[in-house]
Amino acid sequence: MLIRALLLLLLLPFSCLATEFRVCGDYRNVPPLIYTQGLGAAQYFMLKAAENLQLKLTLDYHPQPRCIHEVAQGHYDALLVSTPSHAVNDVAVFPAGPLGQLDTSRAYLLMRVVAFKIKGNPADWDGQQFSHLTLPVLFESGVPVVQMLMNKLSVPSRASAKTPVHMIGMMRLGRADIAIGLEPAIAYALKDNDPQEQFVILSPPLLETPVFLAMGKRVMARNPMLAEQIWDEIKRLREGPEWQKISAQVLNNQLTPTAAGLKPAIQPAEQGK
Repeated sequence: MLIRALLLLLLLPFSCLATEFRVCGDYRNVPPLIYTQGLGAAQYFMLKAAENLQLKLTLDYHPQPRCIHEVAQGHYDALLVSTPSHAVNDVAVFPAGPLGQLDTSRAYLLMRVVAFKIKGNPADWDGQQFSHLTLPVLFESGVPVVQMLMNKLSVPSRASAKTPVHMIGMMRLGRADIAIGLEPAIAYALKDNDPQEQFVILSPPLLETPVFLAMGKRVMARNPMLAEQIWDEIKRLREGPEWQKISAQVLNNQLTPTAAGLKPAIQPAEQGK
């Protein structure tokens, strides 16, 4: 009986034996990494890597603070999109080089944090400091790298905006002189919400940071080789010819998983709760 059971197990399709990998992603648009209706770069790399490595992927979307908490509790194995910060470093790890340094070659992309304002407002950013502020600098809640940056800058700030579109509305109402956020997300929001081109993105950027798939410490302790395989596969995909062909479409939200030849990951009905 035992021998028969073992034989049946060996005859099962490999997909039935695939390693389960549970990922939590931000439920908001985080262009060009996550599109709530489409396929962003992080979604593409994660889906493609899971397919190539024959992982049984579950990709759920919730507010980022909840994702961090759920990874800490072991309910998810990884954060879909993250950067090193105090909030994340306690619960997850990032790819490291041979000397322990952060391995940016295995990031999804390099992202810039920028400031923007309504044209004509005297508030400014010169690459070192803000000037001519009458109100706290506005930024989006739930983005750890931006929160960490604002903690380092000696300037009053407030994290009362939920999205870049919310920041645009608050500045129009005179509740902030200047706001900061991830450059692609700001540009994406302005494209559809600034028809009169009232706003301007300031130069230089405040920060340039790599964005990664962050692996929970629990999965690293249980299966460190899996994490290395996924990070290596993301790097291979990003440097490969297929990404070069479709990257512009993905970055501009012009593809769906099906259009890219990928099976959508399991996604629950109660997204964002």
